[in-house]
Amino acid sequence: MAKKSRYSGEGSVASIACSHKNASCAAVTLTPTDLAHIKGQLYSTDDKVTQDSIILSHMDATPCKRRRPQVEDEQKRRQRDVSIKFSVLKENKTKVPVCQASFLSIFCVKKDRVQNVAKYWLEHGKARSENRGGSREKKQVIGDHIQSFSCRASLYARRGAPGRKFLEQNHCEYQVSYSLYYSIFMYDFNLAFGQPAKDVCSICVKHRIAINNPDSSPEEKRDKLFMYTLHHRLARQVYHSLNDVADSFTICFDVMENLLLPKSAIGQTYYSWHLYLYVFGVVCHRGRGEPQSRHDINLYTWMESENSKDSNTFALALQHFLTKVAQEDLCQFQSLRLFSESCYVKNKNINVLAILFALRSQLYPQLDIQYFFPIRGHSFLPADRVFGRVEQDIRKQPTILLPEEYVSILRKHGNVHQYGKDWQCYD
Repeated sequence: MAKKSRYSGEGSVASIACSHKNASCAAVTLTPTDLAHIKGQLYSTDDKVTQDSIILSHMDATPCKRRRPQVEDEQKRRQRDVSIKFSVLKENKTKVPVCQASFLSIFCVKKDRVQNVAKYWLEHGKARSENRGGSREKKQVIGDHIQSFSCRASLYARRGAPGRKFLEQNHCEYQVSYSLYYSIFMYDFNLAFGQPAKDVCSICVKHRIAINNPDSSPEEKRDKLFMYTLHHRLARQVYHSLNDVADSFTICFDVMENLLLPKSAIGQTYYSWHLYLYVFGVVCHRGRGEPQSRHDINLYTWMESENSKDSNTFALALQHFLTKVAQEDLCQFQSLRLFSESCYVKNKNINVLAILFALRSQLYPQLDIQYFFPIRGHSFLPADRVFGRVEQDIRKQPTILLPEEYVSILRKHGNVHQYGKDWQCYD
């Protein structure tokens, strides 16, 4: 903020700092309109390098040709290396000579800045380049290297660091300081190393431990590395299938983290008994790169006191979406594809399958239904992106006391179906 104020001219007024009336300084002839126009020439940009070039264009700097000893004590004599003639350019393109004091007060700059600009021009024949903040070349190389990283988003790390992504193995051969690389890495790109702290894939952990085991032979490590690579390819395969929507109606559904009621910063509220608000999200996926519109997002809500959080409730919420909300879409498509986590309590059970069998036999006999389950720990689905945006809005509210306040936040992101009003749950 200080630098922006310094190079924007805010809070400073151009003025005349002398009363000279001679040929070398005609500052008294300048009107207030002229002063505002001359100052505006310099502060038309807030870039320091450009401003220094403008200051240099109003000066005629030459080396000192003659020195006159005005002080008897030689140690107290000031050795001036540069002789500068100052002038300003009026709106009618007339050049007016001024003294140094008026030049500084008109442009609202300090004497040291003007002297340094003139000295550098005499030594190098050009205006001074920008050297503050370290080497631009190094920063550009670091930025290009970080942008080449292969990143993946974390499912459970979105609460502590919104937008944080995690890196896979990378290598840089450019020699830079640790502090410079760290500052660009953290504050310009918001990246971090490591796996998500929760719900990691057990197969990945098993293979990594075997690969890093010092007692394993090279052949065993090579075999484990091959299995680890194969496992990752299989895990990525579900995302290729997810984005290959073609002529099918593709939906993803998942359960959001429990929302606390009441939500407050007061200590007594934190240690009190809470009621949970459950959110079950169903998202229509249109393909890679397609935006998630509000029309494609459906959020089913119910309180802990209204019903339990089990497979029966999830199945009935899914049935309401397929029979009431997406009925017209399913009549237009020949194929229905479903993606969800392979959790036996929530999705991968007989209740959900029974709903799908009944749906096909009673309402859509022509419909081909495919159900995909990503590998656990590799199940970052489009529904999770919706939940991440909702959580960002919830964090902005320090106090939430009623379910309606949560519902109003959810309505900003999708269609909300409240239990007892829009849908019911049966056995």
